[in-house]
Amino acid sequence: MSFESRPVPMRMRAGLRTRMRQYWKSIMIRRSRLLGAASVNALALIVATSAVAQQSLPTIDVGGARRAAPGPSGPARSATGPARVSAPSTGPVRVAAPAPALAPAPGPDRYAEPKPAPFSRTIPANVPAVVESRTRQEIEKTVNVMTSAQAFKYMPSLLIRERYIGDRNAIVSGRTTGTIESAKTLVYADNILLSNLLGNSFAFPPRWGMVSPAEIDRVDVIYGPFSALYPGNSLGGVLAITTRMPDKFELHASATGSVQPFSLYGRSETNLAGNANILVGDRIGDFRYFFAYDHLDSQGQAQTFPGNFLTPFAPTNGTRFFGGFQDSNQNGNPRIITASAGADRVTQDMGKLKVSYDLSPVVRATYTLGVWNLTNNTTVQSFIQDRNGVPIYNTQNGRIAIGPFAVTPGGVNPGWGDSTHLMQAFSLKRETGGVFDFDFSATSYNFLRDVSATASSFGLRPNDGATAYNINTTGLSTVNTGTYWRTGDMRFIYRPEQNIFGKHEVSFGGHMDQYSLNTVQNLTPFADRNYHSMALTAVNYGKTETRAVYIQDAWKFLPDWKLIAGGRGEFWHAYNGSNLTGGLAAGNNFAVGVVPVAAQRANLANFPDAYKNAFSPKAALEWQATDEVKFRGSMGRAYRFPTVTEMFQSLSTPNSLTINNPNLQPEISTSWDFTGEVRKVDAFNGAVGLFNPRVSVFLDDRWNAIITQSALDPLGRIVSQSSNLDKARFRGVEAAVVMKDILTPGLDYSGSVTFVDSKILSNGNALTFTGGAAGSPFPTAGGILLNGMQYPRVPRIRIRSVLSYSPTTDWSVAFGARYASAAFVTLNNVDFNHNNYGNVDSEYLVFDAKVNYKVAPNWTATVGVDNIGRWKYYVNPNPYNQRTFFFGLKYDLGGPGSETTVAGLGGAGSAPTGGAYSGR
Repeated sequence: MSFESRPVPMRMRAGLRTRMRQYWKSIMIRRSRLLGAASVNALALIVATSAVAQQSLPTIDVGGARRAAPGPSGPARSATGPARVSAPSTGPVRVAAPAPALAPAPGPDRYAEPKPAPFSRTIPANVPAVVESRTRQEIEKTVNVMTSAQAFKYMPSLLIRERYIGDRNAIVSGRTTGTIESAKTLVYADNILLSNLLGNSFAFPPRWGMVSPAEIDRVDVIYGPFSALYPGNSLGGVLAITTRMPDKFELHASATGSVQPFSLYGRSETNLAGNANILVGDRIGDFRYFFAYDHLDSQGQAQTFPGNFLTPFAPTNGTRFFGGFQDSNQNGNPRIITASAGADRVTQDMGKLKVSYDLSPVVRATYTLGVWNLTNNTTVQSFIQDRNGVPIYNTQNGRIAIGPFAVTPGGVNPGWGDSTHLMQAFSLKRETGGVFDFDFSATSYNFLRDVSATASSFGLRPNDGATAYNINTTGLSTVNTGTYWRTGDMRFIYRPEQNIFGKHEVSFGGHMDQYSLNTVQNLTPFADRNYHSMALTAVNYGKTETRAVYIQDAWKFLPDWKLIAGGRGEFWHAYNGSNLTGGLAAGNNFAVGVVPVAAQRANLANFPDAYKNAFSPKAALEWQATDEVKFRGSMGRAYRFPTVTEMFQSLSTPNSLTINNPNLQPEISTSWDFTGEVRKVDAFNGAVGLFNPRVSVFLDDRWNAIITQSALDPLGRIVSQSSNLDKARFRGVEAAVVMKDILTPGLDYSGSVTFVDSKILSNGNALTFTGGAAGSPFPTAGGILLNGMQYPRVPRIRIRSVLSYSPTTDWSVAFGARYASAAFVTLNNVDFNHNNYGNVDSEYLVFDAKVNYKVAPNWTATVGVDNIGRWKYYVNPNPYNQRTFFFGLKYDLGGPGSETTVAGLGGAGSAPTGGAYSGR
């Protein structure tokens, strides 16, 4: 069948042309609308991508540059992650979530931290351990801060033992360390050692007063002894405080006050505290400076409530008294509380000058000078009276009687202290991120003046049935003037350009430190703050030194795998240890104004030198399983050498007794950590802006653990002694999460829970703990009797939680919670009565709140409260703060804090996260 071409009529041709024109016109209209919409969407995407890119932090990777891992052949990765294309579809292409901060193939992460300013990094770039961080904005938004120690309040697994505002003995307790193990955690500020490694007890806290809260730019916590760059004292972790240098003129000033109503037993009071600080800095060409001044004036609550066992006695042995409070101690034994003591009025002043000069664009020299001054007075209050209504603090024969019982009103003695300390540090740093960098630093800390004194007795002293009273005006002063420590570090980083089976970053260097003890005790007239000596009673000298070298290589042998391995060699020496006791001493009973002095035989002990060498291997393997999921396993050995005071210092005061042990051995820790982390942006279909959970399983086997046992002796004194424990094991799990912009912009949450099982596995040496020849407060159980007991002062459960919300850009509100289960404090775990005053680490559940309001562009007002529920809890054996109210006002001109929003708030994703693996 064939078809022939036939002419089309004119009318039909005209109609056909008209229909064709209408058809193409409709197509062009649709095309124009489609292109217009596409152009608007494309423009919005470009603007959004550009904004996000400015906030994204390109983290430092091995080799000095961050490179995306090569992806498989096929569709190119989009700006927000790999486009997972399966088959042609008319629906939208689904894009993967943004990569985590340290992912090998990163995408934009609007929560990633800004790139650190040059020379501002204070922790290594490749840390083979869990790192938790909090920025200045997050701290100011969530924490009622009056001291620098409080900045770590909500960090996972951490407890800062700050019993009251301005407490100098704020010890750090971590996953596997107790509340009086100060030498098992390191604290640095701009790589200047703040940890007081002269000793390992509540009396040797980090020097928090050398850092003003206004200086803090961020804080970081490294969990465990997994980095070869740090000594064995890092077995409990490393806390790093980072301050900064200005780029233009800045002025920051703030004032904060607090009110704490406190009541316990017969003491009821309202304690006030105030903090004021100013921070001024500027940049003039290549020269920068910051000057900081911080003043703190605080009245703390009473810290001890002396009470002793009710023991039968002959009725004529003590002065009859009335009053007091009867209850049970930590072991369930009946006692009577006769007084309160240790209410500390503290005045601290800190001045610091920090200057830097850029010798070149990549080399900076920095010098820091800090001076800290302390004046304090501790007061006492008696709860008992004699038959004449005279308050009883002490008696002439040291005994008081009630009914058929006698007790000793010990430890009810006031005291005072004056200290001036000097801190200096110098560093020279080259930072290029290229082939070779270095960091040289030297620090010194000197006790220019350090004097404390305690009264031998206080008030009128009754004499049993007689009516005559007398007084004892003498005291005992402890002078640490001349004590010091020095540190020096040389750190190098080599990043070879060659690809040697992958990229490498090799860190190596050396370390030295020296700690020198110089303690003198004198019998003095207590009222004389110039500590004029009446008699020399004890002298303690000694030194320790450590030399160390280390090397550590971060090797990225595959795009998604990294091995960090190294070791640290340490050479420790303790020498010049001596202890002199005796000499002259005052009599106990005398009339007013008469101070008889009696000669005593002097005893001199010279201790032999000690030498120990150790090698600590470290290793960690990291796997970036996906752009959002990361795993890491870490292993590290650490040697914590004895401190100079543990070995050589023996002190006796009216309120305390410390016994030295020159035969201590280094404690050895082998630690393991396995961590998995997820970092997902716009999780749960965009309901959560950032979802960053982490789970860590850890194990710590510890040999020769150096533990300090403290207890109250029959005289009411705190007696402390250190010794080695054969073996202990700590195993647990820590879960933490950081979430940003939960359902609505500005609603953030961070929280953690830690479970620890701490066990004494062996005490085969059968060491006994004795507080003296008579009346020892320590159990003499050793050997297998301690096997299976809980390790002292490590709670089974710790929870930290804080929720913050910024409904507008002008104000924010935060709610926090802290919980810990009770912990045993004795080796034989007989202290079951945890939740009352005594030698305990009690359970607590504390709620806090804070509100910030931007009253003007440069002014921010704050109000807050800690311990809303007024939970009464104790540590060693002191009570913590009860409900405390805070009021503050802050002025910021230039630099951080002068933003037009509260604490850097500005909606979703405006502030970087400070969670783990945050890119520092």
